[in-house]
Amino acid sequence: MNKDMWNEICFILTKSVPNNSSEQLFESKVIQAFEKLGWSHFKNEISVREKIQIGSSGRISPDLIIRSEEKNLIVVEVKRPSENLSNPSYQNQLASYMRMLRLNFGILIGNEIKIFVDGSLIDSNKPELLETIEFTDNNQKGVNFISLFKKDTFSVCKIESYIKTKVERLKEDYTIKYLKKEIRNSEYNKHLKEKLKEKLLNEYDISIVDEVMSDVEVDITNTEKKSFQNTSLALQPKTVIGSYKMTDNELELIKIHKKVPIWFKKPYQKNSQILIKFLKLKERKNVVTFFELENSCKNITNFRSSYQAMKAISDRNNAKVFEETGHIVKLWNPAKDFIENEYKKYIDDK
Repeated sequence: MNKDMWNEICFILTKSVPNNSSEQLFESKVIQAFEKLGWSHFKNEISVREKIQIGSSGRISPDLIIRSEEKNLIVVEVKRPSENLSNPSYQNQLASYMRMLRLNFGILIGNEIKIFVDGSLIDSNKPELLETIEFTDNNQKGVNFISLFKKDTFSVCKIESYIKTKVERLKEDYTIKYLKKEIRNSEYNKHLKEKLKEKLLNEYDISIVDEVMSDVEVDITNTEKKSFQNTSLALQPKTVIGSYKMTDNELELIKIHKKVPIWFKKPYQKNSQILIKFLKLKERKNVVTFFELENSCKNITNFRSSYQAMKAISDRNNAKVFEETGHIVKLWNPAKDFIENEYKKYIDDK
């Protein structure tokens, strides 16, 4: 049923209106599409170009506001099908309406649908694109759009869950982009070369290894031109000796080098508090047990689950900074020196 409704909306917004139509004509088609979703223009559930007073002298007039029982739910900005929705001014205009109406997301509709989220949800000062939906029949993104925005199934909880899922994916994409840029700097090239040398020294005499390594350069390059694509680790001429795959520990160290300095800059965060409390305990005594750390962190909610994530390597963990021997808690040895240096900077800044 949702698929049929999406296909009908595709017809309303594409085949029943010329591409060079006026914005006013296309806006009437968008209103028709939302009425197809169950929202009533007659009952003022679809408010058109309503003038809204903001402060003593400000006023805004969004193209469409979808509301229920006088509560604003969705703000929609409409552009002619011939317009390029990537125009930053359109996105900024929508973002302004979102802020004024205190809505976390908004919809831009023209030759496709773009759903934007308030950038503050991901520490950004501009709106961020969550989804682009093309007007093609049986488009699964379109079917999901119907499920989310059809009146009889509309739910604020569903929208919040949708936003949360998309925002988490955005954050992961930004982290991936950051890491791909980070591991291509000279520091990691040098690290990989040292690791390769260590491996060769297990099998060959140092004089042979030194001579080989003198003719080897390590270069980490993208294998694709597009962003968020594969990154390859390759040894470049003078001499090429295969390729090197980073270990889990090395990838975790990259994560630590990114996250730990941020923790010390934001000591109010849960991970920051746990790490700082441990380091303060360590200043007073050589050995810190788990129970001592737990007692020190008794005011931190869900301490145990957060602590467990800080001593494990996984794709979605915070960052592995701890390891245990029995009940004794230690800094994870590969990252120990780096963490202690960052803590010293934190103390010096205070």
